[in-house]
Amino acid sequence: MTPLKATFHLRTPVALGFPWIFFDSLLAHVALREELGERYFALPTKTPIDRIPELPLKKWRGVYAASVSIFEPETELAVYQFYKRGDFPFPRGKIRRGSGFFKDFIIRAPYVPAHRAVFYATGELEEVKRLVAKVSALGKERNVGFGAVKGVEVEEVEEEWGLVRDGLAMRPIPVRLLRRYEDAAYLAYKPPYWAKESVDLCAVPFTHVELA
Repeated sequence: MTPLKATFHLRTPVALGFPWIFFDSLLAHVALREELGERYFALPTKTPIDRIPELPLKKWRGVYAASVSIFEPETELAVYQFYKRGDFPFPRGKIRRGSGFFKDFIIRAPYVPAHRAVFYATGELEEVKRLVAKVSALGKERNVGFGAVKGVEVEEVEEEWGLVRDGLAMRPIPVRLLRRYEDAAYLAYKPPYWAKESVDLCAVPFTHVELA
């Protein structure tokens, strides 16, 4: 296992539904899509998949040594508003788009106008390189152009910064695994991040902590 840094160079801003993107979740998404092949695109939309493929990442007491996203340069969130129409054949003649079955929806997407998204982790360098090379976009609203990736670099670094760097948590870490922490909230700390079983009282990323 190698301490590493993954840098995604972005063509477009990244739309977010949560303050961070989780590197372990990103790799799990790619690995599952690779494992299932064409069947991935036929998965039931209302039935989440709770099976997580084996990831090429180090684990520390059940927590992956993989950081959340760090956006560079650091900027404030902005909001983009657009209209979304249903993906179905429209009938001939006049239709109502303000209400009813064919109603258009206003979508407000918070986004980060960043040039790069950086992640730190400890893992199998070549396998991580192979997986991240398959990531074409990050974040939400990728179908309308947000988060397009123009290139990704994975390199070795001197220290393991997937969990803690310079005394700051680099991801949610359950407080039961810490000797001291500055701030805490109930957060998911492992994939799948949508599952209530993944939620625990955790140190908030980028606050001061000390591992137990």
